Amino acid sequence: MDAITPPDIQAQMSQALVPQPKPVTHDVTIVTTKKLAQAKVMGVPPEEFGVERGARNIRDCNYCFHEVVTKTEGQLIAEGFDEAQIRALGDYTGNTEIEQLARDSVGENYGTQSGGVNSAARLVKITEHYVRMDYEGNGRPCLYQVITGGDQGELLKKDGKDCITPFDAIPFATTTPVPITHRFFGRSIADLVMPAQREKTALKRGALDNLYLHNNPRVEVAEANAGPNTLDDLLVSRPGGVVRTKTAGGLNWQVVPDITGSVYPMMQYIDAELETRTGLSKQMQGVDANALQNQSATAVAQVFSASQMRVKLIARIMAEGVRDIFSLLHGTIRKHGQQQQTVRLRNTWVPVDPRQWKTRNDMTIAVGLGSGGKAQQFAQIMALANFQKELLLGGKSNLVDDQALYNTGAALVKVMGYKNPDKFLNDPSAKDPQTGQPLHPPVPPPPDPDLIKVQADTQIKQAELQQREKEIVANAQIAQQADERKAQIEAVQAEADMATEQQKLQGEMALAQQKFELERELKLMEFQLKKQMHDEEMQMRREQHEQQMQAGVFKVAAGAEAHDQRMEQMKNAPKPKGGK
Repeated sequence: MDAITPPDIQAQMSQALVPQPKPVTHDVTIVTTKKLAQAKVMGVPPEEFGVERGARNIRDCNYCFHEVVTKTEGQLIAEGFDEAQIRALGDYTGNTEIEQLARDSVGENYGTQSGGVNSAARLVKITEHYVRMDYEGNGRPCLYQVITGGDQGELLKKDGKDCITPFDAIPFATTTPVPITHRFFGRSIADLVMPAQREKTALKRGALDNLYLHNNPRVEVAEANAGPNTLDDLLVSRPGGVVRTKTAGGLNWQVVPDITGSVYPMMQYIDAELETRTGLSKQMQGVDANALQNQSATAVAQVFSASQMRVKLIARIMAEGVRDIFSLLHGTIRKHGQQQQTVRLRNTWVPVDPRQWKTRNDMTIAVGLGSGGKAQQFAQIMALANFQKELLLGGKSNLVDDQALYNTGAALVKVMGYKNPDKFLNDPSAKDPQTGQPLHPPVPPPPDPDLIKVQADTQIKQAELQQREKEIVANAQIAQQADERKAQIEAVQAEADMATEQQKLQGEMALAQQKFELERELKLMEFQLKKQMHDEEMQMRREQHEQQMQAGVFKVAAGAEAHDQRMEQMKNAPKPKGGK
């Protein structure tokens, strides 16, 4: 059966047989230009910045301005400002600013020519105003940036439009070392020390004047002792000079009292006051022999810590301004970020897209104070490394891994003064950008001879322990059997003792029963005897009572008879005469 070739395959085969022309190649060079935005932080001199009088902070103020005096005519025109307006502005020389003239120690602002051959390089002053106003007339004031030029405040135009731009926040961050409550402007260190410095200057000037007069005292000369050359000789003061007088001893040198003995303690008191106000003591400036004499290390450390308290306070206050700076940078980058970029973060290239950042209103400040010098940091890191070593030896490898050991080593290398720890240590988190595999996978350590020896000793000790356990078990069995025999003997002896005790108890019980019976019979006999005696005594008492009753009856009868006889006698007796 013949094979059938499809038409498209036949067409390809026929084209393959036809010779094709050679392709024409060209060399092409492509140049791409990419502009990347960059956020900068620049310091603003105080004479170039202003704020409304009632402001307490930058964030809530209604108006502030910044005089930009560092840009030339050419730079402003290149930024898009109206060329005619910029050229019409006058030159900026800065000769009228008091603070700038005081800061100008090398004559930078003197000799500045107006105009000149290169007019594009002349400095021009423009002012950026940040004001909250109801520009659109809807009753809701918003923040706007208004740019004016020169001293007349002419509104500038940029790209054909007025320079009035809505703004989200005022792009300034301020701070002061010594804040004043409910005030925008605080106090500087100079404000704290200038009064004391003036007092110290006056005291030092007075001490020097006293020393000058003490070294060159005035002379008292009597007119009688002064010759024609005496005053001339006194006016020329030189060591070993000669003063000619008419009479020897005619000069009286006025002794000026030395008052420096009372000036020096006052100057020391002012120095102590300055240390209190600034927080800068002699211990912070270096080793002071007078300050460290006869003091322990703990006392010196306490004095050093106390002197650092004000410096730390100033640093923390200044850090508040740094927080505002980073908050503004975060908002600026987040607002104007255009695309994702790859940046190096913690020695790793990671993609960063500012458009996906969240709004950040809170920011934590960590002031880098109190960490000590390099020697103290080195000691602290070594203590941490020893702690990690103890954890590893204790079998707590889940608490310390390769990354933690690398971090400790990297910190130690940086303290030693080397900026790149990768020259000395391999980062376990580093990965190959192509394969994504770790560049430095963990390698099992080689067997340690000491460890092998320790393992062998451990096995020998384990065998000894097993043999000892067997001996202990055998001894325990023998002791158990002996205990069981002893327990049986003790049980038999206990049964015999119990039987003996039972017989003894039964005998004692029988004896007690007999004794009880005898005592009961004796008690009954005693009771009967006492009863018989009691009955006899009662019989005797009854008989005596009857006898006493009979004797009483006889006595009563005899008394009655005697009474009757006496009554009869009284009746039979003769009556007296005379009616008596």
